[in-house]
Amino acid sequence: MRLLDLTARPATAAPQSDPRALLGETYAACLGAFDGMHLGHQALVRQARALAPKVAVVTFEPRPTDILAPDRAPPRLQTPGQRERVCRDLGVDALTVLRFDREVAGLSPQAFVDRFLIDLLAPSAVVVGYDFRFGARRAGGTPELAQMLASAGIASAVVEEISLPDSETKLGSTAIRQLVSSGAVERATDLLGRLYALAGTVVHGAARGRGLGFPTANVRSTGLLPAPGVYACFLGLLGESEDGGRCELEHWPAVANLGSNPTFDPDSGALHLEVHALDVQLGERLYDREVEVAFVARLRDEQRFDGPEALRAAIAKDIQDARPLLAAADHLRHPAPVRAAPGAQPPPKNPNAPEDAP
Repeated sequence: MRLLDLTARPATAAPQSDPRALLGETYAACLGAFDGMHLGHQALVRQARALAPKVAVVTFEPRPTDILAPDRAPPRLQTPGQRERVCRDLGVDALTVLRFDREVAGLSPQAFVDRFLIDLLAPSAVVVGYDFRFGARRAGGTPELAQMLASAGIASAVVEEISLPDSETKLGSTAIRQLVSSGAVERATDLLGRLYALAGTVVHGAARGRGLGFPTANVRSTGLLPAPGVYACFLGLLGESEDGGRCELEHWPAVANLGSNPTFDPDSGALHLEVHALDVQLGERLYDREVEVAFVARLRDEQRFDGPEALRAAIAKDIQDARPLLAAADHLRHPAPVRAAPGAQPPPKNPNAPEDAP
C-alpha cells in the first residue's frame, strides 16, 4: 500500500510537480474522516473497488474538529497508525493524508474540489458517504460535489446509509464510541467488522499481578477506554514492517482489567489498564513498547475482594471464562479484504485525466 502523507506541507500551497502526490485515473478515491474504518467506511471502499483498478482512502489530519472545535472533538477510535494497518488489511492501494488547517476550513466548496480532487489527486472517480459535507461552513453536499467533479470529467458515487439488521443503532463513529464507552465491545465489533482495539505504551506498574502469579502489562493510552471491568482480549506487539509501515509483530490471547484496583487501593479512583497474556512469559520485553489491546467481550464488573487469595481465584475463573471466547474471536482481530460491490460499473474513461503515478 502506498502511504501518501502530505501533512508536512501547507494544504493550500500550489500543487507541486511531485508524481507521488497524484493518484491518477487508475484510482477511485474514497473521501472522508474514516475514524474507525467501520462497516460504513468499508462500504465506500467496496464501491470504489468496482469503479477503478485501484482504491485510495483520502482523509485529513488533524481532524477538522481538532482545529475548529477542539473542546468538542470526540476521542479517536483509532490512531493514524491503526488506520493505516486497517487500510492494509482491507486491501486499500493508497492512503492519502492531507493537511487540514484554518485556510482549508475557509475554502469554498468549488475551491476545495479544484485544489484537492481536480488539481492534486485527479482520480477517475470519487466515492463519499450520503452525509458528506465539504467547504467553508460545510456549504457543499453530494449534489454539488457530483456537479463539480463532472465538469472535470471525474465520476462520483454516493454510498447511502447502511441499515443494520435487528438494530435501531445508526452505523457511525458516534454510535461505536457510545458502545465502547458503555462496555458493549461485542456490539462495537458488529459495527466495526473487527475487534475494537486500543493502542498504547507499556509502562512500569506496581507489579501486583506478578505477585499474584498473573503478571500484567500496564498499558497507558490516550485512546477511548471502554467501561471499567474485566475483558477477554488480545494483546498485540506493534512494530515496523519491512516496507516501513506499522504492523503487528506478535499477539497473545489475554484478559484485561480496566479499573482502579479497589482491592489494594480503594481510594485511588485512577483508572489503569492491566493486561495478562495467557500461556506465555513475556518478562520485561514489552516495557516502553507500543502495543494494541483488542477487546473481545466484557466478562464482569471490577470488584473489590477481601484479599489476594480471593482475587487470585477470581482471575483464574476470568481466564477460564475467556478462553472459549478468545478461540471463537481470533478471526476478528483483522477485517476481511474488501471486494467490489456487485453490479457496480466503472465510470467511462476520461481522456483528459493524468496518467497514474509510478
